[in-house]
Amino acid sequence: MVLVRKIEKRLSPRDDQPGSLHLLLILGLSLALLSCLGVGPAQGSQARPNIILITVDTFRPDHIGYYGYPLETSPHLDAISREGVFFKQAFSTSGWTSPGLISILTSLYAPTHGVDIRGRRLDPDVETLPDVLGKAGYRVPDIFFLTDLPNFSNLGLEAYEKRTQYIYQEDEIIFKWLEEEGQKDSPFFLYYHYRDLHLPYNPGKKYESMFVPQAFDTGFGPLSTLKRFLAKEKMEVVKRNVMLVRGVMDFGAADKPWVDALYDGEIRRLDEEFFARLRSTIRKMGLEQNTLVVISADHGEELLEHGLIGHVSTFKEGHLHDEIIRIPLVLWYPEVLPAGLVVDEPVQCIDIMPTILDLLDIGPVEGVQGRSLLPLIQDSSQWQSRPVYLETSGAGYTADPEQYKQRFRVLRTERWKMIYASTDETYRLYDLAADPGERTAVQGKYPQVADSLRTMLNEWVLYTQKRAYKQRKSIPDTTTEEIVAQGGAPHILMPQDGDTLYYRGADYSIRPSWTGSKDAAYVIEYEVGRGAYHLKGELTESSNAPNYGPFQANFWNSLVLYNPWKFRVYRQAQPEQKSAWVTFHLAAVEGAKPSGSLSGLLLQAGYSLRVVGGQSINLIQGLGRGFLDLYLWIAAIQAADLSAYILLVVVMGAVFWPLVQRLGVSRCRAWSVAILYVGFVYSTIPLMPKVWKVLSVHTQGAISYMGILSIVFFGGAIVWKTWRRVGSTTWKPYATLGCIGLIYIYLLKEYTVFPAERLHLVEYGFMGYVFFKALIVDFAKGRAYIASFVITVLVGLGDECIQWVLPQRYFELKDVQLNALSGGLGLLLLRFGLNTGACKRPN
Repeated sequence: MVLVRKIEKRLSPRDDQPGSLHLLLILGLSLALLSCLGVGPAQGSQARPNIILITVDTFRPDHIGYYGYPLETSPHLDAISREGVFFKQAFSTSGWTSPGLISILTSLYAPTHGVDIRGRRLDPDVETLPDVLGKAGYRVPDIFFLTDLPNFSNLGLEAYEKRTQYIYQEDEIIFKWLEEEGQKDSPFFLYYHYRDLHLPYNPGKKYESMFVPQAFDTGFGPLSTLKRFLAKEKMEVVKRNVMLVRGVMDFGAADKPWVDALYDGEIRRLDEEFFARLRSTIRKMGLEQNTLVVISADHGEELLEHGLIGHVSTFKEGHLHDEIIRIPLVLWYPEVLPAGLVVDEPVQCIDIMPTILDLLDIGPVEGVQGRSLLPLIQDSSQWQSRPVYLETSGAGYTADPEQYKQRFRVLRTERWKMIYASTDETYRLYDLAADPGERTAVQGKYPQVADSLRTMLNEWVLYTQKRAYKQRKSIPDTTTEEIVAQGGAPHILMPQDGDTLYYRGADYSIRPSWTGSKDAAYVIEYEVGRGAYHLKGELTESSNAPNYGPFQANFWNSLVLYNPWKFRVYRQAQPEQKSAWVTFHLAAVEGAKPSGSLSGLLLQAGYSLRVVGGQSINLIQGLGRGFLDLYLWIAAIQAADLSAYILLVVVMGAVFWPLVQRLGVSRCRAWSVAILYVGFVYSTIPLMPKVWKVLSVHTQGAISYMGILSIVFFGGAIVWKTWRRVGSTTWKPYATLGCIGLIYIYLLKEYTVFPAERLHLVEYGFMGYVFFKALIVDFAKGRAYIASFVITVLVGLGDECIQWVLPQRYFELKDVQLNALSGGLGLLLLRFGLNTGACKRPN
């Protein structure tokens, strides 16, 4: 018994005491304890403690007060920590949710359990913590909101009949279960995952006001107000977006205080609304003397330590820096575990399951890779430390198919940290004693250490290969004759193409269905979202009518961000027989169905006009302030410097004038415009983020519509010129302009995630025009169009290459394609809108 072992530890004899006295004491105390507990299986099972396992999404320990954080973020969690055992160096096994949580529940590293990319399932033959406890007589209800996803299937949790009633009420489900079921005879294992610490960081006014004002406090009120005003747009992005990939916003070191503050507000909300209530509920239900509470996390969170916010799944990069892999770990078990013990030894989340089973005197599960922490708690001097190992895929849950095979691995000791990246096959070594922020790789300085850790990491890869479990009865596949009889490929019955699904509360789930055998194995191919929210891949189902849900309201709204949803289905045995693609949308919980009444349409139209008018005023006023800033900048240039620049231009003009006369004035003028324009475009690459940020502040965000307004303005001008040229004598130019306009509308809709990209449609459209005007001097019209398009594409490629070498910018083939398409559309407008095709070459 654990209590006997604990008493035995406290009464262990000194070397000068006779062993017989020790044995008599232990025997007497053991008999007394057994007599108090009673005899028989019922009493024995009741004596086992209840277990509450809490994991918190994206929870880094260094923002907890008990860890040493200077701000009061977690008073209730601090109280729990003071009454239990607190581990200061606990680590996950990965950098995103699925592998981290599965490791906690299986005591297996991520490569071994295999749930390391989206859509994978845990092998049913893996013995999980709920499996073991269920066999030991524990109730293991399913109150986990993610078990309807493939990544969290086969956990061994039992159906809870009121799950659909409470799951949409966020945290209410755990407290309802404790109040309604907690005092029944058999012990329980209750696992709950708290999600709301995850991006977006929007703790609400109450908790935001506790921390955000300090982040902008400069000691001078007006300056503090200005700092907050300048950060307003960025804060809204962080408070609104689930994903923050590199380049969405130009975050800098100056933004870290308010990012920390928003995150701290979320922790304080977690503390007051969850941990405070958990403590009071445990006491109210009389569970405090016989309940083990374990608090941990799936992974940590980066808060601009390395230029990003979030973790692997939210910024789509394989980072495993300490801020992402460190997690809290608290064990609270009054009268059994020592209160106030702080353990400063490296441990890992795979150690949680063996520790719980050891506390219950349940024998070790075969094949687990963690180890019990009770020996460390009882006598840290005898503890043998071992390295921490982690692995993650390239972009976690949001990985694209090409990122599925990417792997990033870590071996970490107290001093050294080795990071491997499969993307470029590099190993980076960090000296954590000298460089805890992991800024400078030192494998060249310590080659022997690097070689040793590289060898250990490679050995770990071999040790953690996914295991082959016993063969399960396979799902019968549909025969070819049955497929032919059923009409070939499956036909999707629900949802229909173009449907919009609305949230309907507690019992609502997404239930797709299609024709075919109910017992066949199917593969669902899917492609969802746009921009940073774009995902595609596949998952398997063993039914033609799977069920996804029910969903909490906030989780449903997270799914809305991934609109549109597109999928098709085929039988696993017949991959060539695929259904047609079906596209549907999810409507936000707060949104109502659009009204079809005339009054409703008039109200919506009036509102839209007010919004457009307000944004237009903001844009005009903001651009005016921007030009004022430009004027003040020019005015600040010294007169002598300005005179020198003018003199330099005059001298260069005089030197090159003979060459201009020889080449021709019209030719030189046209090429000068083209070269200067390219220089202008390239010069804006490093400056544009700063200019965009300033204009965004000046225009209160209306600068986002600059690209749309520019296209509308130039499009209107081209239509007007076409009307003046041909009037109503022919319809062909208008039809051509209409087709080009539809393409522009599609592109404007496609690139609404990144408003600055809309300007590419104008910027590179004009690029094609200036090159055409230069080339038409020497080439026939057809060749001039082709050459100007090719040069525009090359300039766009150079644009992306420049961004590739700049910090916080990266090369995107998508942008090269957008630049090329913009240049081509500009040339089409030039040909059909301005009738340049009818012009003659100049002499």
